[in-house]
Amino acid sequence: MVITVGELGEDKDEELSQFLDSIGAKSASVLGYHYPFYRDMLASIDVGKPLYLGARCNGVLQGYLPVFVKKTNVGTVFSSLPYFGPNGGVLCDQAKREEVHKALLLEIARYARDARALASSIYTPFHGIDLALYDRALANWTMVEKFTQDQLLAEDNRHPAVARNLRKAQRLGVEVSCEVTPERLAAFYEIYEHNCREFGIPLKPRACVEFLARTDLLGKQTRLYFALHEGKVIGGLMMIWSPLVASYYIPCSLSDARELQPSTAVIDFAMHEAQQRGIKFWNWESSPGRDSGVYRFKKNWGAVESGYRIYVNAFDGQEKLSALGRDAIAQEFPYFFVWPFDSL
Repeated sequence: MVITVGELGEDKDEELSQFLDSIGAKSASVLGYHYPFYRDMLASIDVGKPLYLGARCNGVLQGYLPVFVKKTNVGTVFSSLPYFGPNGGVLCDQAKREEVHKALLLEIARYARDARALASSIYTPFHGIDLALYDRALANWTMVEKFTQDQLLAEDNRHPAVARNLRKAQRLGVEVSCEVTPERLAAFYEIYEHNCREFGIPLKPRACVEFLARTDLLGKQTRLYFALHEGKVIGGLMMIWSPLVASYYIPCSLSDARELQPSTAVIDFAMHEAQQRGIKFWNWESSPGRDSGVYRFKKNWGAVESGYRIYVNAFDGQEKLSALGRDAIAQEFPYFFVWPFDSL
């Protein structure tokens, strides 16, 4: 049977969502980031232009590759998918995996080549297993090894310190609420913004948070948790859900209230709620490094490492990327992995 590839416009959103729900009930590779609502959020904050591709057999959707394209005065880059981490690559059912991967990956390579793109990057999926499919389809691309952290929610491998901190938060009167108000949302973003400045973390725009906090998404595909002390927001957590995976999207805690353990309280609450929904995996996302406090914090909850890859190709010549340099690349293409900076 012949595999055909075409663009999936907004008119195919219902079909795409049903496809993701179907394979997402069996595969942890499907994340909330793959659904149309997240595409719309990225487009609304000008991350780039979506180019979502579907592979069909006899007219039936068999595979999907989400891509964003960013065009600036210095050139064009492609990515599946921006905002970093194992959240891109091909999603498909078991049938015709080899043919579907090959068709979609070769097609995005064709798009990038025809556009004379500065670079194209393909992240392999969360819990992606057969990475040889990418090796074969992207044989001439540069491959970068990465790691992320996640855990099975059913396996309670928490360090004893987590239980102590949770008891401390409860003893000191920290409460968790999912009721979203404009005032709480504003406080959440203010704390998050301060944390980003404090630790040098790239800041997601306020419009991103406001979009994902829409009432039509909350409790369905996104969730906001607020840690409260004496009625005041002292921390919070935004999660993004898929059928099997809860993704740790935006955590924050008030600097002078960390002794109250707001992060411990909201994470514990969110983990229990995720399990009640039938979610199996907690996706901690990537960390700065194994020697970072963030990595150790996640490990204390029971997080383990899982690998993923980024495949990159400079279609218009690596020399142009080297001439631009890392600062210009980062400025022109925020949220995109364009090229490994140590190879410029």
